[in-house]
Amino acid sequence: MSDRRPSYAKGFTGAPRDGPPVIRTIAGALGISPSTVSRALNGVRGVKEATRKSVLEKAEEFGYVPHFGAKQLVGKGSRLVGVMMPEFEFEASNSFVHFLPLVQRELQRIGMDTLFFSVPLLSYSPGKLGYWIRSRGLEACMMLPAFTADHPLMREALALGIPCVNFEGAVGPRCSAIVSDDFEGGRMAGERLLKDGHRVIGHIRGPKELRISRERYAGFCQALRERGLEHPPDLLADGDFSGSSGSRAMTELLRRRTDLTAVFCGNDLMAAGALQALAGNGIPVPDRISVLGYDGDTCAAYTMPPLTTVRPARDLGAAKAVILLQRLLQGENGTMERVLPVLMERQSAARVPGTGPRKKGGSRTDGRHSAHDTGRRH
Repeated sequence: MSDRRPSYAKGFTGAPRDGPPVIRTIAGALGISPSTVSRALNGVRGVKEATRKSVLEKAEEFGYVPHFGAKQLVGKGSRLVGVMMPEFEFEASNSFVHFLPLVQRELQRIGMDTLFFSVPLLSYSPGKLGYWIRSRGLEACMMLPAFTADHPLMREALALGIPCVNFEGAVGPRCSAIVSDDFEGGRMAGERLLKDGHRVIGHIRGPKELRISRERYAGFCQALRERGLEHPPDLLADGDFSGSSGSRAMTELLRRRTDLTAVFCGNDLMAAGALQALAGNGIPVPDRISVLGYDGDTCAAYTMPPLTTVRPARDLGAAKAVILLQRLLQGENGTMERVLPVLMERQSAARVPGTGPRKKGGSRTDGRHSAHDTGRRH
């Protein structure tokens, strides 16, 4: 029995040299060559963005859907990227969830698509990545935050040599990293509180074995050193990124230092726990103690009071990650790029009590000028 499907539903098997009929139709409608249409549909480098957009819009108008399975059979690849999401066995932020549609949108813009895999962070089974690559025909991988350079999944990706982008700083011949500048984010948090007159500032640190915890604290300490200050050990409390650990650490800081006026938390969950502990002790925020978080979690806008926080630039990070992946697929070597975070001003951080309000325009009563006025991002 003859195959009555339209040619574009059969993949590219047996297509004429200048492409399947729908590709030729798109080319004729736009006044460009079939080869340009094919490159645009397949995300090949060298096609202008305006041309690619026109081709994709026209393809959708004509109902063109590439058959990835058939493309694999004729050796043209699946155009599939495996996106590995951490599955936490403990309380943790799920801020990476908001990153997923951004990544998928950027990959689809270059003619690729995604398969999402939920991977247990603490109990990954060695060899699973290789199985997924073979069974699903993955052409590349993207490891979301939490899979550090020494995680078994990341080590396996490096050993297999599959084009891979991660967010924790692992770099290899076929592996690139896009990293939010956590050192600068920590420095921004410290500078924000210092400009509001705070000098006795506690820090609730995340797990100290993690890069992001170390860098956020190091940046915070750098802001203090730029003012000729050091951060004493009794103002440092360790947490594990959970809300409950933030509450315990905040209680410990209050016990140690009755003169505390602010606390910078290593993530928003710990900051939420700190706010809970302060409320439980009858301490108003920010009238008595200011609280500043990190991560820009959605929930941070709904704490009481809404949380001032440092937020990684997710939109820019997704776009850069896909650009790095494209370069790897084109044979370039792995590299690392850093993306600056932004400060999200809300109501949980204010001037030291009793030192007077800010003047309009960001001037301080002590004559210094601030760039961190409420409602602005940095």
